[in-house]
Amino acid sequence: MSEFLSSSRGRAALIVAAVVIVLGAGGGYYFWSKSSSATAPQGVSLAEAGVCNAVVARARDYGVLPPDAQKSGRKSVSDSDPNRVTCNAQADNATFTLIADVPCDNAKDDNCLLLQKVTKSDGVSLYDTHNI
Repeated sequence: MSEFLSSSRGRAALIVAAVVIVLGAGGGYYFWSKSSSATAPQGVSLAEAGVCNAVVARARDYGVLPPDAQKSGRKSVSDSDPNRVTCNAQADNATFTLIADVPCDNAKDDNCLLLQKVTKSDGVSLYDTHNI
């Protein structure tokens, strides 16, 4: 081994081998990290978080629903507008129907969840953007 390292050709071969190993490891890590981050979510999805949970939370934030209101039942999607959803909520002995537009799927963007209307089970409107 000492004869190999004593010649300039041997040292050059060893340096080239070391550079190839370092670059190969670094490049492999780079490509691995890019491929794993490509599958990681870039933002919070409304679909994953639950659209109706987000709609009810928005109505509570606006003060339209009581603080203990929770989503109940399943969402329904409008036949005429696939971005319009209807959700139900329950608080104590009151039930509510909420209508919202969901033009995009980013829960961190306030413009992706637009509360349109909230009514009580007796038909009384608590919130309606058409009346604002």
